[in-house]
Amino acid sequence: MTRAKRLRLIARAELRRRWRTMKGNTTQLLALAFAGIMLLPFSIGGVFGAYLAGGFVAGSETEPLIEWARVAFVYGWIFVVGFGGYRAYAVALRPDNLDGLLTAVSHRDLISGLLLTELALWSAFFLTVGSAASVAFAVGAGSLLTIPALLLTLCLLLATGIPAGFIIALGVRNAGVRSRLLSRLRTLFLVLLGIGYFALIFTNAFASALEPIYRVLSPTPIDWFGDLAALGLGVGASPFRAIGAVGFTGVFVVVAVVSLYRLSEWLWYADGVHITHEVERSDDRSSRFNGLSRILSQPVFGVVVADWKRARRSPISLSFALYPLIVLAGPIVTAVQTGEIGTGLPLWVLLTGTWVAGSLFALNVVGQEGAALPVTLLSEAPERSLVTGHVLSGALLIAPITVAATVTAGILSPHSVPVVASLGVSALVLSAVSGAIGTGIGVGLPRFEAVSVSRSTKAIVPSAFAFAIYSVAVLIVALPAVIAHSGIAGHALASAVGVNRFVIGLSGTLVSAVFACLVGIVSMYVARDRVRNYRLG
Repeated sequence: MTRAKRLRLIARAELRRRWRTMKGNTTQLLALAFAGIMLLPFSIGGVFGAYLAGGFVAGSETEPLIEWARVAFVYGWIFVVGFGGYRAYAVALRPDNLDGLLTAVSHRDLISGLLLTELALWSAFFLTVGSAASVAFAVGAGSLLTIPALLLTLCLLLATGIPAGFIIALGVRNAGVRSRLLSRLRTLFLVLLGIGYFALIFTNAFASALEPIYRVLSPTPIDWFGDLAALGLGVGASPFRAIGAVGFTGVFVVVAVVSLYRLSEWLWYADGVHITHEVERSDDRSSRFNGLSRILSQPVFGVVVADWKRARRSPISLSFALYPLIVLAGPIVTAVQTGEIGTGLPLWVLLTGTWVAGSLFALNVVGQEGAALPVTLLSEAPERSLVTGHVLSGALLIAPITVAATVTAGILSPHSVPVVASLGVSALVLSAVSGAIGTGIGVGLPRFEAVSVSRSTKAIVPSAFAFAIYSVAVLIVALPAVIAHSGIAGHALASAVGVNRFVIGLSGTLVSAVFACLVGIVSMYVARDRVRNYRLG
């Protein structure tokens, strides 16, 4: 078998494996379909925008256009390298059964096949939409010679950007397997990177963040891609720089291939560092939770401690509970941009904290026991310890944070002190009771199988359907308190009734508290009854 045929076989097998993996994950498949539906109008709009841009170029002065083309392709290269590097780190460099593959083929063939896979996936979208946009731009500009120039530039952009992303990802992973400190801080680094990415999205600060990178790359041959793309437009593109872009691509590919071979060899054949965790001594545990163990019964106390230990040892398995925090991004960004905290931010903090507190541990009471479920069900009164313990785990952990954050935001906002006090009571009651609301929903819609929460980590998390129903229930329960403390609705109600804002806020707090307690009691009753009568099939 020739080497080229081996590379195609590796790439084809990797594509098939990824498709089978995606088909087995319904949530991921739905997310991909949703992303495709969302990208369709943007793609059509991009093609039409390219046509309008071509018409603009045809009717404009030529001097600044070549500079714009250079800037656009430098930023395009940064985009390809960034997202290509992320995909390489998270997906491409972690094929299934890596050790088995390395016994069948060399590391050179494997890294080349994985790179070919990524190039095929990127080309499927990049060149199809890019081809349509190139034709539309050329028609708008009235220069058909632009079509081959643009298509060639897009190909060179992928041929250099994807390998560059792989090199960066391999460098990061090599550093991780050889540094004990970086291995310990990997999760923290990824969390901070995700927070920074979403912060850039919501603040629209991509240009400011990428400007230093652009200043470094603009004097390099990456800048020459703009001349190659604009060669047929007659806007002052340099033919020598365009030829240089082709030559640079050839040299870069050779250097990149050699680097990929060496870096993949260092990574895949490395012993790597091993992080060992010391076993906690029983006296340390008892001293840490001494006060809690005196208040709670031993079975309930055991469930609470087990939940907290599980969260500390594998925090990424609780990443689903971070989704509600996304709703806070908009209000926080607005507060940062304006320099003022409005009356709405404390309400968002209240709602988000309540949302997280109930979903953290109580939304999959039976399922998250995993292999220990048969032993748990055979214990004395498992329904009391399981249901109560999971509710208290989230309440004791998140309720104090929710109350403190809500009161702090309320004090910094235009709300009066009595209204802030009412908000604090709402935060305390709702975040403490939300776990009880989630128990009945979670027991009715359990999930027993582990799903992928990252490329290399699987965990048992609540089902998406249970999470959606719980989210609606929490929103309905918290609605009276939110409306009563709203700057607009609360003021309108106070004016209509002729009472103080504090009375309206306290009324909303009482209504939500009564509503939440009733729903929580019913939900816990259902959960305990189902756990008591649960039978393993």
